[in-house]
Amino acid sequence: MSDSETFKAAMRCFPTGVAVVTTFLNGRPKGFTANALASVSVEPPMLLICVNRASRSHSLISNAGIFCVNLLSLEQQALAMSFANNRVKDSFANIPHHRESTGAPVFDDALAFADCMVAQEHSVGTHTIFIGTVQRSGTRPGIPLGYFNGTYRDFGCVIS
Repeated sequence: MSDSETFKAAMRCFPTGVAVVTTFLNGRPKGFTANALASVSVEPPMLLICVNRASRSHSLISNAGIFCVNLLSLEQQALAMSFANNRVKDSFANIPHHRESTGAPVFDDALAFADCMVAQEHSVGTHTIFIGTVQRSGTRPGIPLGYFNGTYRDFGCVIS
């Protein structure tokens, strides 16, 4: 059996992209940096995010019933760091964003976005898996921001 620290070390060996998950509740935008997400289905378009139930964002998403996954580009590392820092008072200050169909904030400069309605919630261990039905999505050209072994990375190279 694996202990928590060994498991965390093993998961740090898996490179991922970086996203900011946003929601909107009681007239206020909220968001957090995440990399625990995955595509679930193409028909209908669905994805999942995993959120720690102890985090403030968990109850916001559960109560709002909406979220947007904003996939970040390489030049948005500072944005990822800002939303990962709980001490930042207003992470949305000076960040151009708009709202699509659900009302969750969509970053104007995101590499891609998926605006979702919560379809299902599943409690597993310390987290909830929120499965969202994508209402709108979009992309722009760019290089994704990566994360590997506790460090932001450039995954923009192509191997042929």
